[in-house]
Formats: sequence, C-alpha cells, structure tokens
Amino acid sequence: MFSVPENVEALRRLAESDIPVLAFAFERHGAEDWAPKHRHARGQLFALTRGLLVVEAGSERWMFPSQRCAWIPPECEHAARSAGGSAGSMVYLSAEACRGLAKKPRMFSSSELLFGIVHRALTWNLSQALNPAQKRLIAVLRDEIRQPEQQPLRLPIPREERLVKVAHALLDDVADDRTLDEWGHYAGMARRTFMRAFSAEVGMPFGRWRQQARLFAAVEMLAQGKSVTETAIAVGYDSVSAFIEM
Repeated sequence: MFSVPENVEALRRLAESDIPVLAFAFERHGAEDWAPKHRHARGQLFALTRGLLVVEAGSERWMFPSQRCAWIPPECEHAARSAGGSAGSMVYLSAEACRGLAKKPRMFSSSELLFGIVHRALTWNLSQALNPAQKRLIAVLRDEIRQPEQQPLRLPIPREERLVKVAHALLDDVADDRTLDEWGHYAGMARRTFMRAFSAEVGMPFGRWRQQARLFAAVEMLAQGKSVTETAIAVGYDSVSAFIEM
C-alpha cells in the first residue's frame, strides 16, 4: 500500500509523470491548518474512511465527513484541512482519464465498489503500465465518480474583493457580532447595497450565510472533542439552547 510521499518534490514528479493513475493512503492524527492552495493537471478523488475534512475548492467551502468522496477536477484551485484527525485515500487521474468527468468540484456518497477499487489501486506498481484488468477497474471508477452529487454542508464564498474581505473576517471569527450597517461600512458599501451584493454572490441572505459559517465552525470544534457549551460560546451564542436551535 502506498502512502503519500513526505517529500513534496517526489510527489510533484509523480503527479507530472505519464502514469495514468496514482493512488495513495493518508492519515492525519489531529486538527491541521490549511494546506496551501494549489492546483494540478490531474483530477483528484478523495475517499474518506475516517474523520472530517474541510475542503475549499472553486468558490465554495465544504464540510466533508467520512464515508463520502470528493472530486476535484484538473486545474481547479483547492485546499483542505483535517478537523480532529482523518484517514482515507487519494486517487489522481491523468487529464486523459478525466475526459467526460465533471468539470466542477463535487461531493458524492461512497460505495463498497468504489472503496474496493481504490483499495486495489493502492497495491498497483506505479512503474508498470496498466494491464487490461486494471483499465476495466478504472472505467468502473469513472462511472462511480459520475454518480449523482450529494448536497454537502456547503458554504459559498463570494468573489467580489470587498465581499471576500467580509467573508474571511467572519470565517476567522464567526462570533463577530457586527451589525449589517457595520459590515457594510467595513466593505465600503451602504447597508442595502451590501445586502443585495452579498446575497447575489452567495445565493442566500447575509444572516443565513453567517449562521451557516457558525455551523461550519461548530462542527469542526465538536469533531475536535470540544464540549457543546464551549463550542456554543466560541461561535457566538449566549446559551447552549440558542446554539441547539441553530
């Protein structure tokens, strides 16, 4: 079974090689900071068997629980972090093998078949060309990646520079209780302009987006073993009952 190379340069060389499929196991033992945002010419499949990952890809942030899979298409900028430890596998498909697959990041339910193929791919010799049986398995894996998308806990990130500044300020401190007027001023906009612009960018009112951001932070803290009371206070609620009603 292959584990992710600790040497970043070795991983880069493998990713840039003409090997059609690369599969690695990974394990994280605790909460981690964001891995640097990056992109690559290969499509990437996350198959998570334990724990919780937070993935930011395109203009969205996902909460990615175990027994789920995430697909990151080629050249899509993305980053991830572990919340409280995680384990699973990553499969990198060549650009040729990604033809016909989704061009946007997506999350979907895992299956025993998919995990079985991924587990088999972990044993393949990377120095040898795929044999006919392995090629058939990759064809089935591609079919599994095409299955209907699940709706994950998803947080859209605005693209407009002033709104991005607001979103990142709140994500850094979800307990920040500034009013709409104050957030509009922070963005350099009138209150109504700010409300309309933010809603248009993320597809929901600012208040609902802020609540979703708090929910994201709360799930991460609970996954790290924090108590409900500690989590409720940290994400901006005065009481556990108010937090539970969220």
